[in-house]
Amino acid sequence: MFRLINIDNLKSLNDVVAGTLSCQNEKFTSIVVDSRKATEGSVFLALKGSKYNGNDFCQEAINKGAVAVISDNNADHINTIKVDSGYIALLKLAQYQQQQIKPITVAITGSNGKTTVKEMLAHLCSNQNAVVTHKNENNEFGIPFTVLKLRQETKYLILECGARNLGDFDLISEYLEFDIIAITNINNSHVGVFGSIENIIKTKTRLFDGLKKDGLILDGVGFKDISKPLNKWSGDTSSVSIYQNQSMEFWKSSSDPINDVGKYNLSFHNKEDEIYTIDTINLGAKHNEKNALISFLIAKKIGIELEVILNKLSTIQRTLSNRFFIKRIGRHIFVDDTYNANPASMHAAINELISNKFYPKNKVIILGDMLELGIDATKEHLRLLEKISLIKDLESIFIKGDNFKKALEEFNLSQKNDSIYYFDKTEEFPIERTLNLLKKPSVILVKGSRGMKMEKIVDLLSINIEK
Repeated sequence: MFRLINIDNLKSLNDVVAGTLSCQNEKFTSIVVDSRKATEGSVFLALKGSKYNGNDFCQEAINKGAVAVISDNNADHINTIKVDSGYIALLKLAQYQQQQIKPITVAITGSNGKTTVKEMLAHLCSNQNAVVTHKNENNEFGIPFTVLKLRQETKYLILECGARNLGDFDLISEYLEFDIIAITNINNSHVGVFGSIENIIKTKTRLFDGLKKDGLILDGVGFKDISKPLNKWSGDTSSVSIYQNQSMEFWKSSSDPINDVGKYNLSFHNKEDEIYTIDTINLGAKHNEKNALISFLIAKKIGIELEVILNKLSTIQRTLSNRFFIKRIGRHIFVDDTYNANPASMHAAINELISNKFYPKNKVIILGDMLELGIDATKEHLRLLEKISLIKDLESIFIKGDNFKKALEEFNLSQKNDSIYYFDKTEEFPIERTLNLLKKPSVILVKGSRGMKMEKIVDLLSINIEK
């Protein structure tokens, strides 16, 4: 349910969406996009998704008390604001809301790290009248939905922007404006859907078209030329560059684990020897140091006091339960990284187990397929198996999914490894065998793409290990 600033009648609403009003002007209270949530005095906006068509539910919304519907379908028998596109109407409403409030607007995109940066930045902006993307509502619909949550007192608008198809940001960047755009990284996540890395870059950087004239771009990718991002990148993905008009800043981060798994000391510095240090921060894994740097720089640029930023970074609590979430179960350390997976995040997770000396020596790794990799799927899974098989003190690797199965067949042609166990379904997971491997303190990593439902393995292990 959304409430528009200073709009409470159908005629004014019609003017915003540039539609055709087919009924008398009436007062309305709110806008809903789910007919089941229509109430007395609301207006129902009919949207089309891949699996539904909101036009099919216009009458239901009217029956529940809606005074009118916004629709791109003819419905002469009910009060309608007729538009050419329900989705364009949504974007026009979001555009109106943003222009009324004029919050400092931050858009965060990239292949990995979007949610972590958003959550860190939300923590830094707490008590600052900020509207932030809720959970994973970061697609072409979730972005305008978030904008429509703006209130009169909102100071900051923090948008996580995820794209799953080529062109997802084309209209977003046409109707919305951004003060800051942060791009965390680029890799072959979802390359099977986009078709190429170049298409991924083209889609992500389309947000640049919505950057205000004096806006900032925070580049965590390492583009050679931010004005020509398709010219690949420099390969320096450990740094963050800030572009504003013709100026550029260059920042780096460094971190070291401390004697508490998931905790690090962290420092940020630039070429002018400007250095900021945090003695203890709950990063979860070293690869989040760049996400912390991006969050720090955004907060610094939007005017939050440095002392507040540094203090709040030191008090971050990682609440994302399936994004490299660490918990202790008895003598063991359990890492739940089941939210999603691609080659970059898989290797980063494995690197953390290898390089952080405070993890137990015994290691049990449970992985599900990385999906949407297209023709690279078998190659990437094989590369991962080869890397993991070389880990010292590895107790066992458990793998699930067709991609891993094909990779294992190729892997076994060159070398046999009794520590690799394939299972086809969650109910076939060898729980007794796993428990037998945990005679000594161990670290257990569970990770896989969202479609592999690896969280079920987490639940299974949590119950049995706690026994």
